[in-house]
Amino acid sequence: MCARKTFYIFVAATDGEQFCAVRQDQPIPAIIDGVRWMYVGCIDTARDKPYGFDADAAHAAMRRGGVYLYRRELMFRRANFLLEAA
Repeated sequence: MCARKTFYIFVAATDGEQFCAVRQDQPIPAIIDGVRWMYVGCIDTARDKPYGFDADAAHAAMRRGGVYLYRRELMFRRANFLLEAA
């Protein structure tokens, strides 16, 4: 059952804020080719809460299409000072 909570995370080569998640117990889709999408790690939704990742939406996306796309963007912006989400 652990695999249902673990996702492989890939980042778009052209946009470092666009991510794709694939549940560990699912096949990696052909669009994840190592060129346009690159592997960056995995997360366990039982303990990891990365910014921009919605576990419920990710599981629903797995049922519909096999991938979950999400963005991680700057959360705060002040004059000449940026705080990036962890």
